[in-house]
Amino acid sequence: MKFVKYLKERWITYTFIIAACLFSAIVYKLDKSFSITTSNANYIIMGWLLLFVIFIAIDYGVFNHRLEKFKKYCSLNASSEDLDDFVYPVDKEYAQLVSNLVVDYEKYKADIYNKSAAELEFITRWVHDVKVPISAAKLILENHENDLPINLYQSIDKELFAIAESVQRVFYEIKSNSLHDDYKIAKISTKKLIAQTLKGYANFFSYNKLNISFVGENYNVLTDEKWSGYILSQIISNAVKHTPVEGNIVISTKKIGNETTISIKNSGKGILDKDLGQIFNKGYTSSEDRNDMKGTGYGLYLSKKLSDMLDHKLTVQSKYGEYTTFSFTFMENQTLHHM
Repeated sequence: MKFVKYLKERWITYTFIIAACLFSAIVYKLDKSFSITTSNANYIIMGWLLLFVIFIAIDYGVFNHRLEKFKKYCSLNASSEDLDDFVYPVDKEYAQLVSNLVVDYEKYKADIYNKSAAELEFITRWVHDVKVPISAAKLILENHENDLPINLYQSIDKELFAIAESVQRVFYEIKSNSLHDDYKIAKISTKKLIAQTLKGYANFFSYNKLNISFVGENYNVLTDEKWSGYILSQIISNAVKHTPVEGNIVISTKKIGNETTISIKNSGKGILDKDLGQIFNKGYTSSEDRNDMKGTGYGLYLSKKLSDMLDHKLTVQSKYGEYTTFSFTFMENQTLHHM
């Protein structure tokens, strides 16, 4: 503790000591019958001052020692079993209060943990359970494809896919909290990663008559296939949603040094400059999407979160009115494989 703070803490003690000294000096001056030589008076004053300085030094040292001991007690486990280590009753009282707070906090934390675990288990079960009726609904829709108008069929298919995407997003958000316990870093080719991701969007390319093209070579990258596949799926989903009918999507790969990048560029209205810096923020939707309620602002946030956790890079470039490009970069020397 700094000496100034120490003085603020002990100001009453020192005020009393100084007042007592002043009182003695006043009595000495006023009482004419009190006889003492000047030299003796000076000796007494010097003695008082010396004792006062010694008292301050000792008291300051003891006070700091008590404070450090209390800090150490709080930083460890603040157990009631250690209360007897405190000599001063006040310190012991404070330590007892801290110990009680720690016990209450641990109980509260355990209660919150149990409740969160129960809620997490319920949500996880729900995610798995809801996949069954979604798959069943898709199968029913496919079986009655010829019985429904094409526009109705496509609309229902799109809505079912949107529901499935939302459920998947919940699943990956839950699993992201334990990513380090659920990943497997291995080599996988960019061609395989892209092909697996595109399978789920084949119908949408057909519905919207989108032109898709590929540029670049096939490279091997170190990553987790499942997690990276999900990130790519969110980028492609975003591209499909914001590409106009008969628009273009270009998927390109390139390698520079130890960095391999998959870029997905789509034609369309692009992203406003004022929205570009916030596109990965949680819950953020573009100025235009707020008007027609298209986006939830969560898919790209989760993708960026997972990308950072994998030590990959996810960036975006856009020119409003022309295109948007999302780039997913794998850095061979900075993945979890090397941690």
